[in-house]
Amino acid sequence: MKIMNKTISTIILATLGTTILAMPVLAATAISLSSTSINIAQGQNFNLVVAINPQGTNNYTVKAELQYPADLLEVRTFTLANNWMALSQQGYDLIDNENGLLIKTAGYPGGVSEPITFGTISFLAKQAGSGVIKVGDNSFVLDATNQDVLNSTLAQTSVVIASPISEPSPPDTSEPEEEVITEKEEEVITETIPTSTQTEEEPAQEDEVEAEQYSETQETTFLAAIGNILSLGTDNAWVSVFVGGIILAILIYFVQRFCRKKS
Repeated sequence: MKIMNKTISTIILATLGTTILAMPVLAATAISLSSTSINIAQGQNFNLVVAINPQGTNNYTVKAELQYPADLLEVRTFTLANNWMALSQQGYDLIDNENGLLIKTAGYPGGVSEPITFGTISFLAKQAGSGVIKVGDNSFVLDATNQDVLNSTLAQTSVVIASPISEPSPPDTSEPEEEVITEKEEEVITETIPTSTQTEEEPAQEDEVEAEQYSETQETTFLAAIGNILSLGTDNAWVSVFVGGIILAILIYFVQRFCRKKS
């Protein structure tokens, strides 16, 4: 019975010790990204914030490695957040836009145990397509004992880049240019214009009216000539009547004489 109690006590102590040792592991730090998905147009810029969540465990050093599609994206700048001290050694500080790799390492004096911003990345969307920005496997977060406490679940952001929308061209508000005709062109145009000035067929009624006006004009002229003869060029009406009476009497006399001869 005593042996059994000792065995149970040993198991309980071993389990408790394992649980205590595993507590820092359960309280693992997470490197997070500010967005899980981004939709943007080609040629535009966007920012992605990298944050640290120590989950109550003091963190002193962070190495953040991000991988991105180099054919679609280009890192323009990386800005480290306040109070972080950058580690600029080879292998710990890199922006490689040819291979799509960013590495930034920094320490926090005195350690940090609360969620905090690590830095901000500015990306350029180079061309249309889709890809993923993700935290790389070579990232780490060190505690006071230089133990890596980074969570194995790594954050990532999906990116969709649309083709640029072509803007419609503005309407042409310029005034049309006046056509300049040279002297030679003017001569050619003049030669091609018909010389006849009659462009429309005249109505038959106008011809009849002109004929009547012409006849009336002839009659008026004839009567005016007779009147001028009868008035002996004086244009006096009484002279015309007197001369006309003499001419009429002479005509009557000759007509009567002719009639007598016939008898």
